[in-house]
Amino acid sequence: MSERPRGPLGAAGNNVRRNIRRLREQRHWSYRDVEERLARAGRAIPAVEQGWIDAGERRVDVDDLVALAAVFELSPEQLLEAPAECQTCHGAPPPGFLCIECETTALPTHGA
Repeated sequence: MSERPRGPLGAAGNNVRRNIRRLREQRHWSYRDVEERLARAGRAIPAVEQGWIDAGERRVDVDDLVALAAVFELSPEQLLEAPAECQTCHGAPPPGFLCIECETTALPTHGA
């Protein structure tokens, strides 16, 4: 099983997680669909762990990033780019909230 974050994800980790979710939803792919494509690419990430990625509870390592980029036919750099800003929350809803417009979730901050 992969490492869970020890603290909140940084900007790059959140960009990757948001881009993966957006791309998966645009293609109407389930976690299982992505799991199968990743397995064919040589880097299986079980569906349950993809849910953890979506929730910011699992980090994407470099090997994961390269495989995910291949599955979505992008470069790893494109997955690291900040998604287009939402006109409602500007990509940064308050911690612990979900933007209704873009469905971006800001993870709660612990100890802050």
